[in-house]
Order: sequence, then C-alpha cells, then structure tokens
Amino acid sequence: MKSMKLVGLNTKWYRYQKRWTQEVFAERSGFKMAYISTIESGKANLTCQSIDFIADTFDIEVWHLFCEATARKAYQLPRRVDMLKEEDFFEINC
Repeated sequence: MKSMKLVGLNTKWYRYQKRWTQEVFAERSGFKMAYISTIESGKANLTCQSIDFIADTFDIEVWHLFCEATARKAYQLPRRVDMLKEEDFFEINC
C-alpha cells in the first residue's frame, strides 16, 4: 500500500477509535474539514511536519500512521463515526 493511502486510512482509524467526527478532528488539529477528507482518502501529499502533527493530535507515535494492519481494518469502518459498534474497537499490533 502506498504511504499516502496508509497515512490516510490510519488517520481515519485513529479518529474513529477516539470517536471524533471530522469536525472534531478539524477543531483539534487546525486542519480544514475538506482537507481531512482528502487526507483520509489517501489523496493528500502530506509533509513530514503534517504527519507529525496528525500523530501528536492523536497522541500516538508516527509509525502508527504507517501500520498496514490498522489501514486494512479502516476499510471496514462504517461511513459515519456515530455508527460504530463496540466490536469495532480493538487493539491491533503492527
């Protein structure tokens, strides 16, 4: 999987794990909601600084944004964060 797609899917994964909407993530990160959508779709060509900032916003290490296991699970997330079920929350080790 390409790095832009990995970071995008993992951004979505960690946002959902925190049960944040894109709006909440935008408020906490300072990114615009449209840009968050671009990131999560894997179409944003992020700088290293932006990747660091995303990791800091989620309080995770940067390498978590490059984990293929969570990226694959992100494909299975519901369309909206409010549609999550308890079984959607679990820890994945890279």
